[in-house]
Amino acid sequence: TPATNTTSGSSFLVNSDTSTIGFKSKSFNIPIRATLHVEIDRFRIGGGYSFEYTRVGDFRPLSYGDQINDYSPEVSSFFLKKYFFSLGAAVYRYYEYLLVVDANIGGYKLGKDFDAGAIKTGAFVNLGVSVEREMSEYFKLFIRPSYEIKSFKLNFEESGQNINHKANAFYLNIGATYRIPELRKCFL
Repeated sequence: TPATNTTSGSSFLVNSDTSTIGFKSKSFNIPIRATLHVEIDRFRIGGGYSFEYTRVGDFRPLSYGDQINDYSPEVSSFFLKKYFFSLGAAVYRYYEYLLVVDANIGGYKLGKDFDAGAIKTGAFVNLGVSVEREMSEYFKLFIRPSYEIKSFKLNFEESGQNINHKANAFYLNIGATYRIPELRKCFL
């Protein structure tokens, strides 16, 4: 919006057409995640739910770091809830190790400290690769690095404007899988 502002001693002018103004922060998550899937040959179809404790760090400016201060959010930690549909396939096997690629697609909800009327969340996509180690016929251990793409819009009713926020993340999940077979193997 055009304005005729004058700058004071501690202010400076930035050309909004050519400058990138933004902030970036690092967060730390502890997810508790439960999934259920059906295996058909080497393919997996299922869904799941994730409940994550999220701690947000200070936001640092992307540009003009020597003139713009860091921003400390009012909410430094919150719980994030996610629900998703999952598709995957086993792509490689080496003895008791299995390599699986998968995608989780779903929605999410920020914690109760956020105004749900002002924030519009969208879908998220999580792409990952898991390495599974079969410990027995029914029990596996796994490690799953993944990258998640998600964003949300912050609505300002006074101006009718929206600010888009990206909340992409890298995850490293470690866990266990218990298999419930349709038919048990013969003990011989």
